[in-house]
Amino acid sequence: MKKVTMGLSQSLVFGYNKKKYDEAEILEGIIKNNDSMIRYIYKSFFPGIKSMVGSFHNLSLDAEDVFQEGLMRAVINVREQKFKGTSSFYTYLTSICRNVCLKDIQRSAKRCEVSDNIIEKDDFETFEDELIDRMTAIKNSMDEACKQIIDLRFGLRKGKDILIDSSNPVENMKFEEIAKLLNIEPDNARQRFRRCFEKFKIVLFNDHVWKELTI
Repeated sequence: MKKVTMGLSQSLVFGYNKKKYDEAEILEGIIKNNDSMIRYIYKSFFPGIKSMVGSFHNLSLDAEDVFQEGLMRAVINVREQKFKGTSSFYTYLTSICRNVCLKDIQRSAKRCEVSDNIIEKDDFETFEDELIDRMTAIKNSMDEACKQIIDLRFGLRKGKDILIDSSNPVENMKFEEIAKLLNIEPDNARQRFRRCFEKFKIVLFNDHVWKELTI
């Protein structure tokens, strides 16, 4: 079988054919090792693959590396009739490239485990403190009504506005207790807490500092 050498610069080669090919033509071109078809695949499919690769963090491979490895595997599978055509070739190629990314991340994680398989207690506590500090900062940025009910529910406040020492927190307050304190119905207390806590989670999980801490 003729070996295919695929460099990403091929996608920009002069004379690239702008014709659109259907699935049958793409597969036939791969089987016949048609250079113009390989260039077409690079030109048409790389942008989408690049976007997908960019959604992963901590990859040691760049988008071109992932695309080349994925395309090589896809081409081999097509020629060996392992590709059954249950999806489009683009979907199939994307799936292979995604697996390349996931395996690279797994390899990186294993290397980290080997080189640093013991996490110092102080380091963990520092990391934990950073997470708590960020969560607290985000909670404190919310409106007063939401801050109040979240604090009450999780035992962070006593009464309406007296902070409890973090070394001696009170237990989570029941909604009936919160309702009595705020002079509202228990169902209203539940609804307010759920609404505020959902807002809190949305802000937290979209916060760039939180994302950097938890990557």
